[in-house]
Amino acid sequence: MSEHRLPEPRIREEFRRELRARLMREAAVVLVPKRRENAWTAWLRPLRRDTAWTAWLRPASVAALAAIALVIGAGSAAAGSVPGDVTFGLKRAIEEVRVALTFDEVERVRVLSEIADERLSELERVASRDDKAPTASEAYADAVTRFRAAVDALQNAAPEEDKSDLAQDVADAAREKHEMVLEFLKERLSEKARGSVDRAIEEERKDTPNTAKDKKDKSDKSETENQGTPPANATPQRGSDRTSSPRTSPPARRP
Repeated sequence: MSEHRLPEPRIREEFRRELRARLMREAAVVLVPKRRENAWTAWLRPLRRDTAWTAWLRPASVAALAAIALVIGAGSAAAGSVPGDVTFGLKRAIEEVRVALTFDEVERVRVLSEIADERLSELERVASRDDKAPTASEAYADAVTRFRAAVDALQNAAPEEDKSDLAQDVADAAREKHEMVLEFLKERLSEKARGSVDRAIEEERKDTPNTAKDKKDKSDKSETENQGTPPANATPQRGSDRTSSPRTSPPARRP
């Protein structure tokens, strides 16, 4: 009876390639030395796991970044806006935050002066546009009124302090600068826009508490000097040349 021999087993080429690839992947993991873990990597290890928190955090982070980008873009658009534009409200909101975060009184006056300068710059850009100029001139007049009210409030609260003089310097510089710009700008404005500009000019030309006090002091000093000095054409009063010595009787005649 002849012995029945089984055929010699042969590994399929496809199975061999798959096995080799699997061994290479496992070798890359096993043979690479492990990194030493420090406090930072130990703290981050739980975050690497895909939990419900991290699954929610990813889209929330993307949404937050998108919101930040949107706010930055809107802020850039608002910076170049003028009264009447859609983004001008955001520009005003940013300015109000700046004023609210300025706690020093003199610095707040300077900030309000800069806001008035910005309103005048916006008016200058739209002076020839009848659809924008009236709104811009009204915004400028309101800014000037608010700025001068802050100057008056500071000087009334502390009339003898250095802050009062500093606020007066800011007011004088703003008035000179604004009048110089408006001198060339008024010719380009329409009748609707000129009314608000005239109101702003009148507001800036009003005396502040400091200037009103200085004028009053000069007037009182002038009156005092005039009272102490007689007029040049005044005639002397009667008897003014008489002496105050007692009158003596004439000597008696001899018999």
